[in-house]
Amino acid sequence: MHLFQSLSRHRSCVGLLTLLLGTAASAQNFQNLSATVGFQPGFLANIPAGGLAVDDFDRNGYPDIFVTGYFLPNRMFFNQGNGQFTESAAVNATLPGTRCSVTAAADYDNDGWPDLYVGCRDQKNYLFRNTQQGQVFVDVTPAQLDHNAVGANSPRTDSVAWADFNNDGLLDIFIAIYPTSTLPDLNNPDNLDRIVINNGDGTWTRVTDNFPQSEKPKLAKATLAAVISDLDGDLLPDIYVVNDKNHGNVFWHNDGPGCGSWCFSDRTTQSNLAQTPFGMGVAVGDVDRNGLWDLYFSSVDEQHFLRGDSRSPLHFTEEPQSPLNHYGVGWSTIFSDFDNDGWEDAYLACGSGSFSTTSDRDQVFRNMGGGVFQVVTAGSGIDENKPTQPAARIDFDRDGRTDLAVGHWNSGYEFYRNVTASSGHWIAFTLTGGGTVNRDGIGTIVTVETADGAVQMREMRAGESRGSSHEKVLHFGLGSHAQAQVRVRWPDGTQENLGTRAANQYYAHQHPSVALLFRDGFE
Repeated sequence: MHLFQSLSRHRSCVGLLTLLLGTAASAQNFQNLSATVGFQPGFLANIPAGGLAVDDFDRNGYPDIFVTGYFLPNRMFFNQGNGQFTESAAVNATLPGTRCSVTAAADYDNDGWPDLYVGCRDQKNYLFRNTQQGQVFVDVTPAQLDHNAVGANSPRTDSVAWADFNNDGLLDIFIAIYPTSTLPDLNNPDNLDRIVINNGDGTWTRVTDNFPQSEKPKLAKATLAAVISDLDGDLLPDIYVVNDKNHGNVFWHNDGPGCGSWCFSDRTTQSNLAQTPFGMGVAVGDVDRNGLWDLYFSSVDEQHFLRGDSRSPLHFTEEPQSPLNHYGVGWSTIFSDFDNDGWEDAYLACGSGSFSTTSDRDQVFRNMGGGVFQVVTAGSGIDENKPTQPAARIDFDRDGRTDLAVGHWNSGYEFYRNVTASSGHWIAFTLTGGGTVNRDGIGTIVTVETADGAVQMREMRAGESRGSSHEKVLHFGLGSHAQAQVRVRWPDGTQENLGTRAANQYYAHQHPSVALLFRDGFE
């Protein structure tokens, strides 16, 4: 019997609101409620960074937000479930760090409590283990997950993402490095992006050390964003790396075991992913509902929208004429169905800084169907004249509408509540892995099908956007449909048909194996 639990009640007004949907464009509307909800951490540094990690760190059923501070302290904001965030000086004291700017949350030790990886510049990185119900974090950083901090010329960590590369139930990690030298020493792993396997006993193995010397230059590019996703559907998560300075993006295909370790091959060119942007952020979604992943990454005065048009062989086609190609300096990119009409919309964080004279107003795009987007920025409430870089999805109040937490360059972080009035039905899922599936269910794909035959899919990921990680919720808009057929594909290959589920609810679903995977060595 599938272990489901309804986590929220129907919104009483949703039936009336869906009558307003029709075919006309509805505006995606947000309210800046930072002061109201108690979320106004500063971020003061003239650098293109800042990071947010959204997760339920204290397991009270509501998503919390961790923010990096760079010259200011790292801080945790706990969601009380009553419309307020609160801080704890004692908790913040367990999250030290200087010049920290990117982060991603995941339960790497499968103990049920979300942990944090925090990347910093010119200083050490941190793996913080959540040891006491979100109240005490302990620095357990091994050498394989750090780099040598040797002053102004040391490399900096600018992106991080979690995944289970070898499907052993333990989360591994990709750490992206931005070398400060234009000719980094390829024999020094501190200068290179790294793929690190979690051995489950407190030790880690850096498999990129075994890459052929001919591949090392591809690990030494100026990386600002990366996402891990099973792009070709073979149950092995791949890595798409978005690089700055026209160095060229890189797609590392997960080839499985062999080669003395775990194997990855460069399939960038044949997949048509070899763009050369000033890459900043990245998002993955199925915006045209054809069962293939699409990509959206940002750059300076141009953005890139690529539709997946083949899985075997994997191939993407770029659409430069899409409205998503906004003329501005883009940072975070996000796909989410903001108006719950059944089509994933898009968000672009904008901040020109010293790179351009273009507008600093963030952009929001409505998916009109089939991945055809319309700009709906004006009057959205997200279009404040503030330069933005990091951004993450969060459903702060569990009302089924995706909110945004963002970081404004040289200013601070803010919270924008989604108050879109003409919002349709929705359904959302949290996951718990078991057997040989990691506790967070990262890599799991959920699909929903409505009565009109439309199929949507979402994948659980940890690390995306720009230096940030979204709330671990798979959210679907259903439009006028009050129920949907639900299917789950776990990363161990287990497939489940969950039958019909009612809309406007959160469901907690657990892997069919009731025994979670735990390993010795973490305690």
